[in-house]
Amino acid sequence: MTADWPPPKSLPPGFPLSAVDSSGQPIRVGAKVRIESVASCARGLPREDQVRLRSYEGKVFEVLEIDRYGMIWLGADGGSANFSLKPNEVTVT
Repeated sequence: MTADWPPPKSLPPGFPLSAVDSSGQPIRVGAKVRIESVASCARGLPREDQVRLRSYEGKVFEVLEIDRYGMIWLGADGGSANFSLKPNEVTVT
């Protein structure tokens, strides 16, 4: 196998998302952010998961990771329930 095999997967149109919050502030791993909305991750989930995620709105979380798509990964419930949001759904505190 060569170093360029398998070929890298291309990202969908519009990705990666820019790592800036709803007000244009840069987001970095380790930053504290306040969740404004969970709409991008709650849609299509079972009702109990939607309720749990909506309970995080307005709360502050630490950014654990910014993935190759530009999604912001946050942890809840002691780190056992990580979830991702679009950068424009949070505000750096």
